[in-house]
Amino acid sequence: MAHFDIFREELAIKYPAYGHALWEPSPGKLYDAIEVGDVGYIREGKFHRLFNALLPGDHDSHRNFGVPEYHEPLKPKMSKHIDSGTLSPNDLCSGAVTVTSGGLDVLATGPVGAAQVSFSCSRRQGAILSLPVQAQRQDTVARGEFGRWIVKHINLWFAFTQELGLGLNRMEDIILVTGFHRARSWANIAFSEGSGGARVSFGVRVSGTSGTNVEWKYSREDIQGVVLNLGPSGQNLPEDQCIFVRGFRVTRFIRILPRLRGAAGPAPLPDGHEPEPDAQLVSVPAGTNYQDPLRTLLEYIAEVGTPWEIFCATVVGMN
Repeated sequence: MAHFDIFREELAIKYPAYGHALWEPSPGKLYDAIEVGDVGYIREGKFHRLFNALLPGDHDSHRNFGVPEYHEPLKPKMSKHIDSGTLSPNDLCSGAVTVTSGGLDVLATGPVGAAQVSFSCSRRQGAILSLPVQAQRQDTVARGEFGRWIVKHINLWFAFTQELGLGLNRMEDIILVTGFHRARSWANIAFSEGSGGARVSFGVRVSGTSGTNVEWKYSREDIQGVVLNLGPSGQNLPEDQCIFVRGFRVTRFIRILPRLRGAAGPAPLPDGHEPEPDAQLVSVPAGTNYQDPLRTLLEYIAEVGTPWEIFCATVVGMN
C-alpha cells in the first residue's frame, strides 16, 4: 500500500470525525487554499480544486479551469452557514504508534515555544500527523443542501472533468467540500509494511504572533523505516495548508429495481411515469475498510434487479 494511503487509512480509523487526512496539504501553485464549496478530487494524497460551487462562473478563482456547462452557484438558504473552530497543537497518532519521548502538545499553551518528539510503531503500519501550530476548522451547517446539490449536478461535473482530460474514470472521485482543517505547517509520517523497528524523531520551533514562524529540525539518523513529509518552514507562513478535508461523493448504482427511485435522469418506468428524484445520504468513515450496509444492499439489488439507476451521496469524513 502506498504511504499516502497508509497515512489516510490509519488516521481515519483513529480520528474518523476529522475526515480525509491529506498527505500533501499544500495547495501548490495551481490552486487557492481549500474553501467550503470547492469541487475537486484527491490524487496521491493531494486535493486538486476545480471550481467552487458557491461562486459564480466569472469569479477570479475560476480563471484557470473554468466551470462546467450550465454552472449555477449554490445559494444556501442561510446567509451565514459556516461554523468554525480550532484544533490545538498536538500529535495525532494511529493506534499502533507510541510517543516515546516529548510531544508537540506542549505547544498548545502558547504560540511561541520549542518541542522535540520521538515515535515508534508496534505494528507494520501506522501514521502520525504532528501539528506544531493551531489549525482552523470550517464546516457548513447546510449539509442537506450540499448533499442534494452534488446529486443534482454530478453528471455535468463529471462531464467537465472528462473535457479537461484529468484522467478521472469514476464520478465517485469528485468531492464537494463541506469542511476542512487548515494550518500553517505540519509533519506527516507513515510507517509502511515490512519496516520493523521503525522510528522517527524531530524537533520544531514556533515563534511570531499566533505562531506564524515555524522551523523544523531533524537529522537523517533519526528517521528509520518511515516516510516523512514535513510542512513549510519559514517566516509569516499563511494558513493555507489543508490537513483534513470533509465533503460529499456520489455513487451511482445501475440496474436497480424500479421501486427504488433514481436521483438523476433514469429511463422512464414502463407505464410512462417519470420517477421522483431521490438521494441517499450515507455517513461513511473516510478512508477505512468500512462497508456501509446500505451500499452492500444496493450493490446486491444492482445484480438481480431490472435496468435502473440511483445516485447515492456519501459523506467523506464525519463531523
